Amino acid sequence: ANIDVEMVLVSPLLLPDLVNTAVLSGTLPDIIIHPLEYSIGWAERGIFDTNAAAETLSALGQDSFNPDALARIQTANGQPAALPSSGFHQIIIYRSDWFTERGLAAPNSFETLFAAAEALNNPENLVAGFVVPTEANLVSTQQIFEHFALANGCQLVDDAGEIRLLEPACAEALSFYFQIINQFSPAGVQTDTSTRNAYLAGRTGLIMGPPSLLPQLAGLDPAAPPTCSECAATPDYLAQNSSILTEIGGTEFGNMNLLGITSVADRETAVQFATYWFNEGYSQWLAIEPESKVPMRWGTADNPRQFIDAWGSQPIITNSEQSLESLFGPNVVNQLRENIPSSPRWGLPQGQGQLVTTLYEELTLSIVLQEMLSEYFSSDKSIIEAYNRIVELIPNYAFPNLTDDLP
Repeated sequence: ANIDVEMVLVSPLLLPDLVNTAVLSGTLPDIIIHPLEYSIGWAERGIFDTNAAAETLSALGQDSFNPDALARIQTANGQPAALPSSGFHQIIIYRSDWFTERGLAAPNSFETLFAAAEALNNPENLVAGFVVPTEANLVSTQQIFEHFALANGCQLVDDAGEIRLLEPACAEALSFYFQIINQFSPAGVQTDTSTRNAYLAGRTGLIMGPPSLLPQLAGLDPAAPPTCSECAATPDYLAQNSSILTEIGGTEFGNMNLLGITSVADRETAVQFATYWFNEGYSQWLAIEPESKVPMRWGTADNPRQFIDAWGSQPIITNSEQSLESLFGPNVVNQLRENIPSSPRWGLPQGQGQLVTTLYEELTLSIVLQEMLSEYFSSDKSIIEAYNRIVELIPNYAFPNLTDDLP
């Protein structure tokens, strides 16, 4: 069947507003490629047609998908909210040469992160100890903190739907987040771009972000060339002298992008297109920025690991011989590829996907974190502020507000 397809690229920042506006104006597209945090909420609001997703899944074969990915996007009625296409881990990147010179341990826990940030921090020479995005309108601001919180055993919400942010594990995670950024980050608000630029310029040796940074370390992105003092002579100096981690305290933070078939789409046509996407079109899609696209469909009936086994060895950019494996080695590829959908996330394992969607649409936590870092609130007050604002997002919250009992 010849199906005409028009693809519209949308800034991730604008996606929730565009979708919610399209719902009101009756202009939803047929399919929305979107990150995991919106899947369940949009399905439960009726934006996505879960029957169409289920139909596509059975046409493709459920067992050709990563089973953890399918488990993560199940709605309350047992249907898939959307179709898991690809995923990636949030990563820690650090200067292994600087760590070796100073005898620092790998920054894979609160203690080692803090010790490294402290040792690397050198404001006189314009080197910051630790840089992450902190701007109030960024999803990444919220996700960095969520990773810290999960690493410390802090859950947003329990299975019953009660907000758990006032527990000590959350206060500790927030206090750690405040201390490390307040003491060892550059002054002012940071973004994804300023974080990347600081690392590429050799102005920090410790950042967190997405795997899309990896080709840039190797000097393969003309839009973001490394400018560190050693980089002029050796363009891939940072790739050679950086190490990559996915875990803090043994906890990873994975994200996925999914195809959501909307409730206004012609179901038959949409299912046909989605089936094409995951068969003929899939390898082409995965080849564009492959470092951020670990396939959630592992293979086909004939070749059950066709897509997942190829990942990491394909060229990282067109017309380049370099792959993730040739640049960073098989261990890093393995780390980046495994456990993406099974890594913990706030609210989703507890069946609170609707709350997660609202939290990400409103960026409630990004806003509180930025206010705290600007010192509107202490970290003790900020956790109460976050708790109250999240409770306010929940219609008919069924539990007592625990801040009423605080001194």
